Amino acid sequence: MTTVGPETSGFMPAHLAESILFDDRAEAGRALAHALPVGLSSPAVIGVTRGGVEIGAELATALRAPLDVVLVSPIRRPAELHAIGAAAPGDAVHVLEPHGLSAAQLVVATARAHREAKQVDARLHERRPPLHVDGRDLVLVDEAITTGSTMLAATRWARDHGVRRVVVAVPVAASAGLEVVRPEVDELVCLYEFEFLGSRAIWFGELPPLADEDVRRLLEEER
Repeated sequence: MTTVGPETSGFMPAHLAESILFDDRAEAGRALAHALPVGLSSPAVIGVTRGGVEIGAELATALRAPLDVVLVSPIRRPAELHAIGAAAPGDAVHVLEPHGLSAAQLVVATARAHREAKQVDARLHERRPPLHVDGRDLVLVDEAITTGSTMLAATRWARDHGVRRVVVAVPVAASAGLEVVRPEVDELVCLYEFEFLGSRAIWFGELPPLADEDVRRLLEEER
């Protein structure tokens, strides 16, 4: 199921939208909070990127729910920046296409991404252990969905941890990415859907990069 906010009623061609939809991540989070489904059971909010944590902080405040992070790492071809999939801490993974990689090369690339995800997860949780999410309704938050691989890896991570219900919430997304994610989640909340998303930065007035320390600060503030 797809839930849309008051700003749009489904697909919106990019040329019909203002180039800046949100002043910053906080405004996007407040808008998303108004579009979330009601009746969530013991909800928790999980940011799947550093920016997703900042947006998720607004949702956690609105829901009076705990906030945590699961930072998903991209799976890349050797010596290339282009991601062919994503891996979350543990065994959760999603590969879009191997793009010419042999089975052995794909195993190596996936193992590298899993190792990176595990290392980053340890850094972000060095001040407090990860939240126990089993039995909860989980809201997974990101700045955007493009290909869908990052969110799918996060969704599979959530299923592996025994959550009751998975709700994905993003301010903007590409239509193709939403179609990839939709079959694997219980609710999909997207305020603006575009055929071609482009850089997520063009839809925000301010989108500064966030460091690990920024994420740890956000998690501490929500406690």
